[in-house]
Amino acid sequence: MTRPYIILTILFLTFIGQLFGQDTTIYDQENASMFSNNYTFIKKNKSDNFGTFIQYSGTDDMQHWFGQGVFTETNKKYFLTFDTTNNRNRIETVSSTGHSDTLYIKWFDWSGEQQEWFSIRFADTTKNKNIYRADYLTGFVKIPKKDLTDKNLSLFAFGSNRNIFDFSVADNVDEINVFANDPVLMHTFDKKKETLRKNGKGFTTVGMWTKEKPTQFVVRQK
Repeated sequence: MTRPYIILTILFLTFIGQLFGQDTTIYDQENASMFSNNYTFIKKNKSDNFGTFIQYSGTDDMQHWFGQGVFTETNKKYFLTFDTTNNRNRIETVSSTGHSDTLYIKWFDWSGEQQEWFSIRFADTTKNKNIYRADYLTGFVKIPKKDLTDKNLSLFAFGSNRNIFDFSVADNVDEINVFANDPVLMHTFDKKKETLRKNGKGFTTVGMWTKEKPTQFVVRQK
């Protein structure tokens, strides 16, 4: 093999390694037929011993839990630190748009996932019984500003009288992004730190419905 060919081969293999360098591994709780509970670990490079993670759990009755943060890794353990900075209901507003006569309202959960099924009502429903439902195509509510006789609004689950979050509309606001978890369907893991102990199959930690006992998590087959 000539020297130029060897150099080109090395450069090509280096490029391919960088292209596929990001490493994502998912671990599922073992023997979880009626629910799902998993951890996703994401590294920028396969050789890294640190990265980001997402923990997600879901049940057949449509309840969901989630958490995310950063991790470091040793030969025997994963050390997880959960990000709790956005674990609260809040709103973000936008002014000076091209629809100053209409208020747009979008709903996101704490992790930033847009929720498309909801309605907006005035907080004082004894005076104003109007219900503004999210458009099924756009996924957000439009309220003509001439209808805003009351600046206090409430977010409701779609087709339900379940009040999720109350908020106020400031003057000269054209868009409102509501970040709120539905307490019935969405939850956040009440964790700040967690240690996962590695073994030959994956790792062990306290799982769902294990009476606070460690259970096995195994690598999801790709």
